[in-house]
Amino acid sequence: MKQLITALLLVVLATGFSFAQDNKNWDGTKPEIHQGSRNIIFVYSPFVSSDLKGAYSGSYTSPNFNADGSFDSASLKVTPTYGIGLQYYVTDKIALAIGVSFGTGSRTLTFLTPGESEKASETVFGFSLDGNYHLKSLYGLSPYAGLNVHYGTYSGNYDHTSTLPGGTYSGKMTGSSVGFGANLGFDWYFAPGISLGGKYTLGYESFTSPVQTFTNTGVSHTHTGASESGFGTGSASILLNVHF
Repeated sequence: MKQLITALLLVVLATGFSFAQDNKNWDGTKPEIHQGSRNIIFVYSPFVSSDLKGAYSGSYTSPNFNADGSFDSASLKVTPTYGIGLQYYVTDKIALAIGVSFGTGSRTLTFLTPGESEKASETVFGFSLDGNYHLKSLYGLSPYAGLNVHYGTYSGNYDHTSTLPGGTYSGKMTGSSVGFGANLGFDWYFAPGISLGGKYTLGYESFTSPVQTFTNTGVSHTHTGASESGFGTGSASILLNVHF
């Protein structure tokens, strides 16, 4: 419900902003597609497959300690579902869009054992480039097809402190991914200078080998996970375009 309210507020604010602009060649609710047109893009991607998504932000190796002191790994993929971008029409049909997604956070855990705590932080960053060809408009709808290239990274670290012998340790994780795909989408212009759209991306994804460095009692161990790649269904995104 909070996400819906936030989305509605964005639409209201963006509509008011758009009406204050001088929209070139705007005629009714027809799409504002012409050379030199530009707009800000707000992206939300709630519909994603379990394995392949439109813009991975990276992966890392998570330790699973065994009784013999060794540890296994599990690949964790982190994908931002929100983003912002800028689109520019280089011709009356072709638009280029650059998008970014970024997130960082930290947490502190306090355990029941006296003197035991853990601090952790992580950062994700994603970048994407789209080139779309807009087909013949239908009333307020502008369908398009195009190509997408994207890149993402993940980095994180944690520090565990304990008064128990060997209970103080730390770790660092890094990972990245790159991919490309084909876009199918549309923009619906329902007000001057503003449109809602949908985009589906089918593509290929390749992960570099995620790396984790684990340090305990001054001894460091580096574990490298497996690289991954795949082709298949990707992501479905909701777009809010605000022209300026």
